[in-house]
Amino acid sequence: MLRLRCLACGLTVPYKGSEGDLCPRCLVRDDEAVALIPVSDQPSSVFGGTMGRLRIYTRVHGERHTIFLSGEVDVSSSQMLEEAIVEACAAGATELVLDMGGIEFMDSTGLRAILRGKAVCEARDCDYRLTPAQRPVEQTLAVTGVRAKLQLRRVGRRATRHAASPGTEPQT
Repeated sequence: MLRLRCLACGLTVPYKGSEGDLCPRCLVRDDEAVALIPVSDQPSSVFGGTMGRLRIYTRVHGERHTIFLSGEVDVSSSQMLEEAIVEACAAGATELVLDMGGIEFMDSTGLRAILRGKAVCEARDCDYRLTPAQRPVEQTLAVTGVRAKLQLRRVGRRATRHAASPGTEPQT
C-alpha cells in the first residue's frame, strides 16, 4: 500500500484521500512546512529487499533502538540508512546505536548519512552511538575526523551477531 510519510516527525497517512503534500503535524506543532514523501510497505523486488548491498536490521529494547548494518553504505544506500535513523527517532528512541560491525565499505555519502543521523538524534534529544567498524571502515571514520565527533559504544558478542539474533527484522 502506498502511503505518505513525513521524515521530520514520522507521521504516516494513507496516500488515497490525503489533503495535501505537507505534514499537518509539523504545520501545527512546529509551524514548519515539511513535504510528505510517498513510501510503500511492500519490499522492493530489486536486490531482494536491499539497496546497493546494504542490509539493515533493527532491534528495539525499551527506548534503545539498535540498527545493525551489513554490506556497503554508499551513494545507492545512504538514503536508506538516513530513513532508518529518522524512523527510529520518530518511534521514540532515547538512545540509538548503529552497529557498524558488518559494514565492509563506506564512501563519503555514507559518512554524510552517519553525520546527518547524529544531527537528527541531537534535534530529538536522543543519544547517538556507533559500535566499532571493520578496520577499513574504521580507518575511514578516523582519517576523516568523523570518529572523533561520535560516541563509541562497545557491545557484547551477542549484540553484534545480528544475523542470528532473535527478534531482528530486515528493514526495507
